[in-house]
Amino acid sequence: MSSPSGPTGDDPGVTLPHQRVGWFELFYDLVIVAAVGYAAHTFAHHPSWSLGFWIAAWTLIMFVLWLLTTLNNNLYPGDRAWRRMLGLAQMLALVIAALGTVADEGLSNSVGFAGLTVAFGSVTITYVLAMRDRQIDRRDVRVLAWASGAATVILATGILLPDDASWGPHGWPPRIIAVGMAAAAIPLFYVAGRLAGRIDEEHMGERLGQLVIIVLGESFMSLVSALGGLPSIPNPLFFVLTFLVVFAIWTLYFSSVLPAGMPRSSGRLRSWLLTHWLLMFGAVGAAAGFSAVTLDPIGEVSPNAAAQWTTAPLCFVMIALGLLTWLGRDALTLLVRVHFAAAGALLVLAVVGELVPAEGMNWEIGLGSLVVIADAAFVARKVRPYRSAAMAH
Repeated sequence: MSSPSGPTGDDPGVTLPHQRVGWFELFYDLVIVAAVGYAAHTFAHHPSWSLGFWIAAWTLIMFVLWLLTTLNNNLYPGDRAWRRMLGLAQMLALVIAALGTVADEGLSNSVGFAGLTVAFGSVTITYVLAMRDRQIDRRDVRVLAWASGAATVILATGILLPDDASWGPHGWPPRIIAVGMAAAAIPLFYVAGRLAGRIDEEHMGERLGQLVIIVLGESFMSLVSALGGLPSIPNPLFFVLTFLVVFAIWTLYFSSVLPAGMPRSSGRLRSWLLTHWLLMFGAVGAAAGFSAVTLDPIGEVSPNAAAQWTTAPLCFVMIALGLLTWLGRDALTLLVRVHFAAAGALLVLAVVGELVPAEGMNWEIGLGSLVVIADAAFVARKVRPYRSAAMAH
C-alpha cells in the first residue's frame, strides 16, 4: 500500500496520490454489515417507530466507527500488526455489542455496552499508535483520538446498568449512548471537514462505494434468510422487485453519486459524509421491508409485520442520492432534480399508503419500486455508464 505524499495543508486544490484499499479493510466491512444485518432482521420482524429510531441510531454508531477507522487508514496508510490486532478486537466487540443492544432478547445490557466500549477503545488506541508510528503531531487528528476516548469512557458507564434498565426515551441506556455518540460524532464530522485537503479522495470514495455495495447486498441476505426453509416463494412479484430495486439503487449510486465525486469544501464534505449514513439507514430499512412483504402471498390480508411497511425507507434512499449528487456537483443538475422528484413521489405514496388500506397488496411499495427503477433507467440512459465502462477498457 503506497503512502500519500505532497502537501499536508488544507488547500482544496491539492490532489493526493491514490492509495490502494487494503484487504483487511474489506474484511472489516463484512463485520460491519453483519452487525447492520442483524439490526435489519430484527427490524423486519418487529417494525415500529420506536425500533425504527433505534435502528437509525444503531446504523449511525456503525457508520461513525467505520468512518473513524477508514479515516485513520486514509491519513496513516500502511499494514501494521497492531492495526490488524486492534481491528480484530473491534470486529469481535461489534458483534457482541449487536447481540447485546439491538434486540430485547439476547445478551445482557452490560455485555452490549462492554462491546461498544471495546470497539471505541480500539479506535482510540489506533489513532494514538498511528500518530506515534509516523511521528506526526497533528492537532486535528489528536482531537479524533480524544473524541473516541471520551466516547469509550461514557459508554463504559453502561456496563454498570442493571439488565432490566429501560430502553425507552427516558431510560438510561439510550441516554448514555446518545451522549457517547455525540462525544465521538460531533468532533469526527467537524474534523473531517477540516481535513478535506489531506484526505485521499479516491481512497475515501472507493471505501464508501464498497460499503454501499455490501449494505445493498444485505437485501439479498435478508431475502434468503426470510425464505429459507419455505417450500415456495409466497410473493414472487416482490421477490423479483427486490433484485430490480437493489440493482437500481446500485446503478444510481455509481452512475450519479460516484462520478460527482467527493466535495472539497469543509461544509459540503461534512454533509456529504453524514448523508451516507442516511443512505445506509434507508437501504437497511428497505432490505428489511422487502424481505417482510415477500413473505405475504399476493392478495391475502395478513396480520404479519409486512402490513406495517411503507415506501419511507425508499424515500430516504432517494433523498440521500439526490443530496449526495448535489453536494458533489455543487449544482442543481437534471439528475439531482429527478432524484428529488422520485423522493417526493415516494413520500406521497408513503402518506397515501398510511391512509388507504393495503388489503394485503402492498400496492404502494410496488409503485414505489417502479419509481426507483424508472429513475435508474433514466440515469442509465442519460449518463450511459456501461458504454463509458466499455470504452474505458
